[in-house]
Amino acid sequence: MAKFNSTTFGTISGRHGSAVATTSKDGQSILRVYKAPSNPKTEAQVAHRAKFALVNSELSRMSKLFATSFGGSKGTQLAASLAMRNAVTGSYPDFVLDYSKLTISMGSLQPAQQSSAVLTSATTVKVEWDTPDDAFQGSPQDNVQLVFMNPATKVGVLKEAAAIRSAGSVEVELPSVWTGAAIHCWIYFTASDGSQTSTSQYVSLIQL
Repeated sequence: MAKFNSTTFGTISGRHGSAVATTSKDGQSILRVYKAPSNPKTEAQVAHRAKFALVNSELSRMSKLFATSFGGSKGTQLAASLAMRNAVTGSYPDFVLDYSKLTISMGSLQPAQQSSAVLTSATTVKVEWDTPDDAFQGSPQDNVQLVFMNPATKVGVLKEAAAIRSAGSVEVELPSVWTGAAIHCWIYFTASDGSQTSTSQYVSLIQL
C-alpha cells in the first residue's frame, strides 16, 4: 500500500494499472494492489442468468416455430422474454419451467374459451375447442393452429391451419418417435387472411 500527499499529486481515484486508488478520511490518496472480488456478481444477477439459461435451453430448438407463431424473426426473443416473466417457477438454483404458462403467440383475435386434447391412437391426438355463436368470438373461418412440444427433446411441432374455428375439433398425427412421451399442447387462431392472431392457450399434457 502506498500513500501520497494530495498537495503533491492531487486527489487520485480508480484503477491505476494493477493498483486501485482511494482517498482516506484525512485526505490522503492511497494506492492498494487491486484484487478482484471472489464473486463479482450479485445474487440477483446470478439468479437472473440462471433463469435465462434455463429458458434458452428449453426454447432454443423452437426458433422457427416462434418465428411463425409470433409473426417475425424476433419470435424466439419475445417467447423467451414472456417465459422469463411468467413461466419460470421456483427459486435459485432450483428454477423450473412451467410449460402451461408459456405463451406461444400473442394477438387480439378472440381465443377459444375451452379446449381439450385426448389420445385416440398411439400417436393420434384429437383436439376440441368451443365454437360459440357470437360475432365477437372471431370468424368461423379463422384457422386453428396447434403446437405440440416434447420436453424431453425440446422439439416443437406446429400444425398450421389444422382446421377452421367452426369445425370444433380435429385429429392430428404426431411424430412416431414421440411414442411413449408426454407432450404439451397449445392452441391459437389466425384470421384467414393472416392479418390477426389470438394469444395462445395451453390445452393439456398428453401421454402418448
